[in-house]
Amino acid sequence: MKKRIPEEIVNEIISRNDIVEVISEYLPLQPGGANHRALCPFHNEKTPSFMVSREKQIYKCFGCGAAGNVAGFIMEKENLDFVEALKKLAERVHMQIPEDDMSQEAKEMLQEQHTLMDLHREAASFYFQNLKKPGSPGAAYLAKRGWSIHTIKGFGLGYAPDQWDALTRHLVKKGHPENQLIKAGLAIKREKSGVYDRFRNRVMFPIFDIRGNVVAFGGRILSSDDTPKYLNSPETPTFNKRHLLYGLNIARTQLINKTLILVEGYTDVISLHEQGFKNSAATLGTSLTPDHAKLVEKMAEKVILCFDGDDAGIRAAQRSIQIFRQTQLEVRILTLPKGTDPDQYIQDEGKEAFQNLLEKTPTAVDYQISLIRRKHSLATVEGKLHFARETADILKQIKSLVEREAYAGRIAEEIGVSKASFMQELQQNGRGFVQKQPYQSSKRRKEFMPVIEAMIPLEVDPLLKSEQQFLKWMLDHSDELDRLTDKVSDEYFHDPAHKIIFSIILENAKEIEENQKKVDLFAGFEKELANIEKTEEHNLPNDEIIYRFTHFVRKYRLQQQLKHLEKQLQHIEELVDMNPKEKEDEMLKMGMEIRRINIELQQLSLQKGVKTNG
Repeated sequence: MKKRIPEEIVNEIISRNDIVEVISEYLPLQPGGANHRALCPFHNEKTPSFMVSREKQIYKCFGCGAAGNVAGFIMEKENLDFVEALKKLAERVHMQIPEDDMSQEAKEMLQEQHTLMDLHREAASFYFQNLKKPGSPGAAYLAKRGWSIHTIKGFGLGYAPDQWDALTRHLVKKGHPENQLIKAGLAIKREKSGVYDRFRNRVMFPIFDIRGNVVAFGGRILSSDDTPKYLNSPETPTFNKRHLLYGLNIARTQLINKTLILVEGYTDVISLHEQGFKNSAATLGTSLTPDHAKLVEKMAEKVILCFDGDDAGIRAAQRSIQIFRQTQLEVRILTLPKGTDPDQYIQDEGKEAFQNLLEKTPTAVDYQISLIRRKHSLATVEGKLHFARETADILKQIKSLVEREAYAGRIAEEIGVSKASFMQELQQNGRGFVQKQPYQSSKRRKEFMPVIEAMIPLEVDPLLKSEQQFLKWMLDHSDELDRLTDKVSDEYFHDPAHKIIFSIILENAKEIEENQKKVDLFAGFEKELANIEKTEEHNLPNDEIIYRFTHFVRKYRLQQQLKHLEKQLQHIEELVDMNPKEKEDEMLKMGMEIRRINIELQQLSLQKGVKTNG
């Protein structure tokens, strides 16, 4: 006999499983007014009569009469009894159902979660009331932003007074003990006794979970001398920034063509919603994680990445592409002019201009190829060589063979080689960002037979090892990274993952130095990071390590170019049907290039290292 599940657990499981989201995992729902509709899964019909109400959290078929809540749907659809249906729903939201009656510890944990959400709801109300007071600095800031009252209320914006304990006094007066305020992340313990408000003189942005509960806050400072500019709540039993996206509680019901626009900041989201792009959401002061990608995949079919138009925004887009590649989502990139962000762009240029950009968004692959194209001149043999190599790395990540072949045809035409040759490069040149088979040393790989003019693969094993050693040094010496200024850039890295990891380390050196968790920083690159961290590091002075890495990369690339040119020269010499004058000119050009590379290699060989002070 199955034991009874406590009523409070039943209610919690049902409340955490939104009926529209659950049923959407079984059949396509189409919004229609206040309800969603679909063809009934319980009987055959041609006209949709199956209705789902998010507001009432029920479903009903007006054809066969089937009706119930989310648990009833799972029972009917999965042919489960009530207890088993609840277990399935609990697993979906990562809840555990105690085998016996609920323990005291479980009851206390559940009560704590409710208490923390109650505290955040009361705090949000307090901040909103302060925003409405005459002369509120927060109201003045929002007025400058030009956001409507409707938008401000919709996002629950507020103002934290410029006082040490305004919120604390308010909540304590309402009967909440100080230790609860600390646990909720709303207050900070003083060194001697008492607590003070975490957020002061800030415009407040409540952070909602997917069901619309306030679980945390973000605050923007109003005075110019205080830092940080944005401050987020710490992680608590109800808030984990890896699992939430700002604005998704609204965006999930407003998806246009099952498309989500993903941006980087609170103000980006609010400005887009203000202009009618309510299908937008943002990460919470952290890089995109695989958990975010899975969350988006549950409710959308396409995601448009819209990050800042600077170099950091480009790196964020590239990193996000790699993470979304593990999903079934269609990924597109909206590129903004350099120096602008979504908030600024839509306020300056307007809704129509942003809509035009949305309609022209390239696929993730087209975007990555365009970035590679910017770096290399296709007017030179060397430029075509590098362009072909790097685009080949991108194309090998495409799962669809048809799509991969279509892109290969376009690139082959662009660099002036046959499609068959470029396809062979994809198949034989075993360099890829995602490697499903164990990595083999260059000695064990089949010898590559060059079939594309001006194209030969690098033997990447030594390069990968060198890159891993250097990244290992960066991780272990994050306080020394100022030495890299004007010495090392991501262009020194051959592996696409290493390029991104290099940028992440540079941008987050302080966090790494303070021994904070790296899991958020390198989400999506766990395997590469593990290989880097187990790499043996050279026990050399820091400047010598930097020099050796840059020197090795430059020398190795030149040696590979030299090998290639010598083979091409030999190939041309053996041609019998080539015009003698053209043959002589081509051999002369290659000879001059070989001489240039040899001179450069000799110069590198004469460099003995750097002088250090130990």
